[in-house]
Amino acid sequence: MFAWQEATVGSGLTLHAPLTLKTDIAALQADFDALDATLAPDQRHFFSGGDEWTAITLVNRPVGSNTNLPDNATPLLERMPSVRALLERFAAPVLGCYISRQPPRGRLVWHFDNQALHLSECRLLVPIHAPPGARTLIGAEAVAYPEGVAWTGDFSFPHQVENEADRQRIVLLIDAPSTDWVHGLAPAALAANAPLRHELAETARNALVEWRTRRQP
Repeated sequence: MFAWQEATVGSGLTLHAPLTLKTDIAALQADFDALDATLAPDQRHFFSGGDEWTAITLVNRPVGSNTNLPDNATPLLERMPSVRALLERFAAPVLGCYISRQPPRGRLVWHFDNQALHLSECRLLVPIHAPPGARTLIGAEAVAYPEGVAWTGDFSFPHQVENEADRQRIVLLIDAPSTDWVHGLAPAALAANAPLRHELAETARNALVEWRTRRQP
């Protein structure tokens, strides 16, 4: 176990949890499969710099304070009606929406984000295709939610995303402000004890940064 994982051991903090947000997994899978079969390469993002695409943008980050969904949606959202219907039920602004892809045997190594329920912004996830062997490591815990089960986590702690399967992993990502409505989707424990979360997350992040520095030539 790495030092940044050990920071959460025995803390009593809840690092991830399912949400009460209902989804139509059959429709999500059908819409994605149809989109994936026809979408041109120039409409996909290749963040890793390789030959494997990693994301599709459905809703752009707002420009300024304009969080009006129709203004920020890309044309691809119309090709994912199940996602559009899900977002139209949101009682909170949508700050971004993406389809994330992890190729077979892919790995997004340890990193951290400024997203959690006790912070100003959080990230909600819905697995669309989740093969066995796909998991997210948060602190000392391994997360593998079933297809269609919305969840979120305290991503201010270092986390790593792995797909040891021979099939791609597809997840819907929704970024939103941590409003009361969003808080109501999750167990209260996931945002509890913010001071301890800040303290331990900083300790864990510093340990990860130090480890990275030592590994540099």
